[in-house]
Amino acid sequence: MSDADLNAQAAGKTGSADVSAQGAEVADSENNSGKRSVTRRDVLAMAGCGVAGLVIGGVLAKWGVVEQSVASGRIELSTTPQKLIVTDRGRCSGCQRCEMMCSLRNDGHVSQLTARVRVWPNYMFGHGIDTEDGIYGNCQFTIESCKQCADPQCVKNCPVHAISADPKTGARVVDASKCIGCGMCHMSCPWNMPVVDSLTGVSTKCISCGRCAEQCPNGAIKFIDWQDIADECIAKGVVSTATLVDA
Repeated sequence: MSDADLNAQAAGKTGSADVSAQGAEVADSENNSGKRSVTRRDVLAMAGCGVAGLVIGGVLAKWGVVEQSVASGRIELSTTPQKLIVTDRGRCSGCQRCEMMCSLRNDGHVSQLTARVRVWPNYMFGHGIDTEDGIYGNCQFTIESCKQCADPQCVKNCPVHAISADPKTGARVVDASKCIGCGMCHMSCPWNMPVVDSLTGVSTKCISCGRCAEQCPNGAIKFIDWQDIADECIAKGVVSTATLVDA
């Protein structure tokens, strides 16, 4: 596969792989030490390429993200201003702990319906009905999570403007005080990620809290700080320390 093909494939999987802003980029955010934190925009601008370029350049190999794994569909990437989110089908055992811990953290009870990360819908057939995945084939389960789209249909189609970018994380979040539970966000999302909670009548949506990654026993979900990726860029010689300081 050519570099051009891989670039197109990886860019399609990330949804927002280039330097363009995705919601609030939080370029002036600060970490606990009071220093300015490195964001996605910083890293991609310094590296002079998109996320696909980081994959091809070997910057993300430390976290198991290499050309072959992305091209094969085993690994999917999505981004927020603060994190690169990696889901690895090859590491998923189908235990559904991510679903349980996500709903416990966000809803206070275990619920497959409202879990912001999902394994169960693909438990039987995995990636697709003809792929021989899931329990009927090679047991590679499909992990679905919010893609943090550059052009989010959930935001565009909410009639009461209840979904917006969190100023700190850049992830799209639902304002429960505005949500009317109409389900337009669910219907307009290509992956039907937002779901209206039948108990509260309010839509639920991934806020990139990282609980699923923290609790995954196999490391099938990773939330990687852009600061760590910036450090790896320097180690790989993709950018210089001077460039990082000046950015």
